[in-house]
Amino acid sequence: MSKRSVFLLIVLALLGQKSFSQSPKYIIDSLKVQLKSSQTDAERVGLYSELTWFWTMVNLDSALHYGTASLELTEKLGDQKAIGQAYSDLSNVYNQKGQFAEAKAGYKKSLEIRTQIADSAGMAGSKSNLASVHQRLFQTDSAMMYYMEALAYFESIGHEHNINFIKNNLGVLHEDMRNYPKALEIYAEVAEYREKNQMIPELAMLYNNMGNIYKSTKEYDKSEEYLKRAMENGFKAGDSLVLSVTYLNLAALYNAADRPDDAIEAATEGIKIASKVNSYYDQAMMEYALANSYSKKREYLKAKNLYQKAIKTLTELEAKEEIASMQLRLVPVFAALNMPDSAQYFTDLYIDYQNSLTEEQVAQLTSELQTKYETEKKDREIVEQQLSIRNKNIQLYGSLFLALALGIVGYLLYNQQKLKNRQLQQEGDLKAALAQIETQNKLQEQRMLISRDLHDNIGAQLTFIISAIENLKYFEPIKDQLTQRYDTIANFTKQTITELRDTIWAMNSGSVSWDQLSSRIRDYVQKAGLSASQITFDYEINDSISPDAVLPSAMSIQILRVVQEAVQNAIKYSEADRIEIKIDSTGKENLVNIHDNGKGFEENEIIPGNGLYNMRKRAEEIGGSLEIHSELGLGTSVLLIWPVS
Repeated sequence: MSKRSVFLLIVLALLGQKSFSQSPKYIIDSLKVQLKSSQTDAERVGLYSELTWFWTMVNLDSALHYGTASLELTEKLGDQKAIGQAYSDLSNVYNQKGQFAEAKAGYKKSLEIRTQIADSAGMAGSKSNLASVHQRLFQTDSAMMYYMEALAYFESIGHEHNINFIKNNLGVLHEDMRNYPKALEIYAEVAEYREKNQMIPELAMLYNNMGNIYKSTKEYDKSEEYLKRAMENGFKAGDSLVLSVTYLNLAALYNAADRPDDAIEAATEGIKIASKVNSYYDQAMMEYALANSYSKKREYLKAKNLYQKAIKTLTELEAKEEIASMQLRLVPVFAALNMPDSAQYFTDLYIDYQNSLTEEQVAQLTSELQTKYETEKKDREIVEQQLSIRNKNIQLYGSLFLALALGIVGYLLYNQQKLKNRQLQQEGDLKAALAQIETQNKLQEQRMLISRDLHDNIGAQLTFIISAIENLKYFEPIKDQLTQRYDTIANFTKQTITELRDTIWAMNSGSVSWDQLSSRIRDYVQKAGLSASQITFDYEINDSISPDAVLPSAMSIQILRVVQEAVQNAIKYSEADRIEIKIDSTGKENLVNIHDNGKGFEENEIIPGNGLYNMRKRAEEIGGSLEIHSELGLGTSVLLIWPVS
């Protein structure tokens, strides 16, 4: 899990950004001396605010102490502008601690106060801070809205420093949406300004962001280069939080590059710093990175304990997406530890989370549309009431002002027609929205089908693996037998992981192009060729099928499973030396044909197993059929047919 969003925490936390050349600890000591000699409450408020800011870079509990003291003193003085700033300072601390609900509430209170006193600059700062919280909670639309409103204000007054920070956060937003070229374009512009102005802590944040992009695109050498630049600038700035995050990003990079020992070293250092500044979110994510490393090293007990510890912390912080990622990671760990019930439990939790995302999206869309419709309805009723009053006035004075009345009537008729047109437009919008909701419901059904596939297929295979491991204890200690048995379990586990990845790929895609499905089938055929070297495989997809044509994700996984089952059956039973997979379309029907030149069989002389039953069932679920043609000595063809949608 990338930790890019943490860098939002310094953005416009205090308007008129505080710049400094000394270390934060040096400045803190100086401010504490000034606080002791301060004469008035107004002086103390300013010093509390500064101490809150600089303690944020060193120790979050100390920052929280001074932020709370600042808010209490400003409320006593009754200075609304200072109260708005105090809420903003305190919310910055909560934001960095990962207590997002408290941060959001404080930023909203700050925005409310600044709006009341017409503090335009303060309002822009509060909006930028609110955007940072929404971004950390992956609420992209709200984050984009607040950022653009803040950016418009600072561009209007030409404040380059704050423009630079908001553009950086917009780059992070594009990065979160996986629009990497756009993110790098924005980062290049941001970097030029920061390098020119020697903004050391801010450059460290930017290099972290760029390192994470290159990690996502698997350019690991570039990623490590930028993250080490970030580390160098973090040490120069003396910013513990930036160092903590950079260690976390390095750990994630080393895990992605299959360097678990390096990842463990980086995460261990990061935990020391995160615990020092009491950043609970960073500590939990560092434990997550450590757990991933130990899982790669097959030290499953250590991995399990770290995953569960991190989940406990993130549950208190309501970081649902991170928790779901860890729940999925725990499934193979519990399987390896011979704990099938726990593996099944966390599989179900992950499926429930994915389903809840769709339900929340549908509920939110429905609520927004209902509110919009009711608002428009009230506006229409008010206008119609006004029209009725005007018509009565026209009738009352019509005999005296006939010419004027005709003009007014014409205006009213025109206005009324505009209202009718507006109403028709609203009804059309509502119908379109309902159609969108119906589409969301269909998507939910597809995801439920894939979830069932994940539950039934992968769950059953995990159970087999666990059972096979338990049966090993009944074998005589004969090395050859154990080796063969271990190889069988290992091969079956690899197959299970591949099927799990295929299922999750389809679940996360929503819809799949023919090009993507074809690539999955081609990858599988290549792997089959490696495991069955005595067989020649031939895969072909007809040009009549557009590679950009889209299939529902549920349909794509069913097609892939039929191909896998048919190829596996041919490898096991046909004694063939050639297997052909061809995909074609008649314009009305799609056809997938898996043919082998093996020994063939008489269908009425065999007992159908689960494989044939499952293939037929999958064909039925996509509205198609499965035909099997086989002759002794002439091989076997498995033909999947379904209508073009």
